[in-house]
Amino acid sequence: MIIIGGGIAGISLAAELSNRGQAATLLEAEDQLAYHTSGRSAQQLVLGYGPPAVRELTDISVEMLLARQQVLAQPVAWPSRFMMVGTETEIAAHAYPGQTLQDRDAVRQLLPELRPERFTAGALDERSLRTGADAMMAWLVTQAEHCEIRLGERVTAAEHIDGTWYVTTTQGKYQSNVVINAAGAWADQVAQLCGASPLGLTPLRRTAAILGLDRPISSDRCMMMKVDGYYYRYETEDAILASPQEAEPSPAVDAQPRANDIDDLIQEIEADTTLHITGVRSAWTGLRTEAADGTPVVGFDDAQPGFFWLAGQSGYGFQTSLGFARLAADLMIDGTAGEWVSHASVTALAPDRLR
Repeated sequence: MIIIGGGIAGISLAAELSNRGQAATLLEAEDQLAYHTSGRSAQQLVLGYGPPAVRELTDISVEMLLARQQVLAQPVAWPSRFMMVGTETEIAAHAYPGQTLQDRDAVRQLLPELRPERFTAGALDERSLRTGADAMMAWLVTQAEHCEIRLGERVTAAEHIDGTWYVTTTQGKYQSNVVINAAGAWADQVAQLCGASPLGLTPLRRTAAILGLDRPISSDRCMMMKVDGYYYRYETEDAILASPQEAEPSPAVDAQPRANDIDDLIQEIEADTTLHITGVRSAWTGLRTEAADGTPVVGFDDAQPGFFWLAGQSGYGFQTSLGFARLAADLMIDGTAGEWVSHASVTALAPDRLR
């Protein structure tokens, strides 16, 4: 099998296939894995968030992750509370299953820096986890023992002839019975190279920054997200990681942060809280790619034989990665999904829904 794309989706699948004794080749256009969106993730796994199929596969992925990481000297994921804040009306409309509602006083106890006149309610998720993106990627690479990982190999052409794929890259030629499109923001472009119709997947900008603080905050501070707005979380005792959570459509490019987006973010945080930002230590922008209905795409193309979609994860890439990899391997190797996942989710994720 040939996997195109070395982000969290592609490397998770490489690990899953290796666990089943299936050889594969992973082709990554950049000179390192997870260069684009996966390497620029907020690294928070939020259970109960997103469309139904995402919620189910998140639960499955987290269960798999917690079980598998028990053999590691250092875990790649650990508990990290998450709270959505806003007005009582906003929280009532946006809270999701598994969150517990918090009144103004409870919100202030958990996030004492919030200005009480700005936020009157919250919804707390105590099941969420934080993961180290680099550590998780490195761990999955060690699991992908039957996968040849080829960096700096951008796909330039692909043909499907008599049941076999012939894939050409900037460095060489490969062949396989199945091609997996895990190319993130470039997924529709890869589909066209392979003779498949694009699904209308849209890359969306998402900027984040490490912001210095004038005084320390505690490491057990829960991640905070303003309804329909920014989020921030503890990064170090004198810094937070924050994002405006913009969702601006973008071409598939190496996205870069814009100063005005970060300036606006800082102004909003300082208006809503008593935090004082002393400076921007670093900033980056990734592209989260999603389908028109907001649900990821996992399954064989309905028109191009041997072409498998593993794309459109939006902001759910890390939290669904192991479950999506397991589902993809089931569909490719066994021809059907196991009973561990609902038929409703398999159907909701299928690419033919977007035709």
